[in-house]
Amino acid sequence: MRVYDVVVIGGGPGGYVAAVRGAQRGGKIALVEADRLGGCCLNRGCIPTKALVKSAELFVAAKEAAGFGVTTGPVELNLSAVLAHKEQAIRQLTGGVATLLKGNGVTVYPGRARIRPGMKVEVQLNEGGSETLSTRAIIIATGSRPQLPPVSERALGLTISSDDALSPHKIPESMLVIGGGVLGIEFACIYRAFGTKIQAIKRTPGILPPVDEELGRRLIPILRRKGIAVTTGVFIKDIVEDGGGTRVVKAETAEGPVEFRAEQVLVAMGRVPDFGGLDLAGLGIAHSARGIEVNEQMRTSVPGISAIGDVTGRYFLASVAMAQGLVAMDNLLGHPRVMNDRVVPAAVFSMPEVASVGLSEREAKEQGEVKVSRFAFAANGRAVASGETEGMVKLVADAATGRLLGCHILGPQATDLIHQGAIALQLEARAEELAETGFAHPTFSEAVMEAIHGLSGEAIHVVKRG
Repeated sequence: MRVYDVVVIGGGPGGYVAAVRGAQRGGKIALVEADRLGGCCLNRGCIPTKALVKSAELFVAAKEAAGFGVTTGPVELNLSAVLAHKEQAIRQLTGGVATLLKGNGVTVYPGRARIRPGMKVEVQLNEGGSETLSTRAIIIATGSRPQLPPVSERALGLTISSDDALSPHKIPESMLVIGGGVLGIEFACIYRAFGTKIQAIKRTPGILPPVDEELGRRLIPILRRKGIAVTTGVFIKDIVEDGGGTRVVKAETAEGPVEFRAEQVLVAMGRVPDFGGLDLAGLGIAHSARGIEVNEQMRTSVPGISAIGDVTGRYFLASVAMAQGLVAMDNLLGHPRVMNDRVVPAAVFSMPEVASVGLSEREAKEQGEVKVSRFAFAANGRAVASGETEGMVKLVADAATGRLLGCHILGPQATDLIHQGAIALQLEARAEELAETGFAHPTFSEAVMEAIHGLSGEAIHVVKRG
């Protein structure tokens, strides 16, 4: 029987990052993965969708190039080349994960894990047979699975999954996207850029729950101008097929019954924890359908067992899983620290992008008096020169101390700009301290600078009213 300091169950972004950190700390680490290294993120989520986003952005840019004085020939989408680019990105990054683990001395077991009494992990190897590992500690990082609408298997058979949407045989003329979260909105933008007529429906009143509510509200009319119809407050009852092969989604709204029709129906409702077949109840690990319960050190109710990532039901973001993996492993190997989810940004690669970190305006107001500053990209020089003026930067700060509480961005390069806010939150910076920082000109980052000055009513490129 092989003995390890820590066995990590799950090789997604949280699991492999935790394993590498454990090896860096001098631990003897094993990682068990039932499918492919990199998990959903690298194989079926973050990376392949971002590869499609890039192709979609270039396709749109090429069609709009004449407006910037660049003449092109007929612009066409080469779907096979788009998918080849996506697959190459997946191969390169998953191969990189394998190299990282091997280079750091992490032993990888391809197979399905079971936790046995006495801190033992039994691995049913994919190639046959089994092996039992003895360990001082365990990290559960089994990830999540797609959430499905409350309809029959027959109805689900008329839909496609996000996995299917990553490898289409052709671009459909029309698509109904079920879901208005990160996954649904990203796919809606990708397929709309490729020329598909898009409708997106969501049960709750707003879209993009990870971000500040105002940004979601402001994004809806932008999407509609791009040809993406968004309808909220929709409760799905059934999915059928008419005589011509069109999918029909039957639903209820506050106004009564309604039907949505499209060539394809994509289920992109988000994700729910996947416990990987582990007997959590038998192990005494506190959990619910929402996820495994953990404390700020990512420890479960059972000593020696931690849990990270989607399986904890917190945020369902690869970035959060990675940060949690570092915290969990450091604590298990004697380097105490706590997890602060609030300083890990949520990023949506829509068109335009959306990103949030820290408290939303609503959350901040529940804690006390706040100051809110907004700056529109329409008044940013780089945005005007680039033809990307939609959106804004929104900052929320404590009214008494000026300490930044939240940063929210809708607009160009939002998913990169947001890290200025994340660093400020981590350092517990105050607005007056941030206002002393100079920004390069002309850059999109200056929109963040203007919003910072706006917290004290001193934004330069804002016309005062009255």
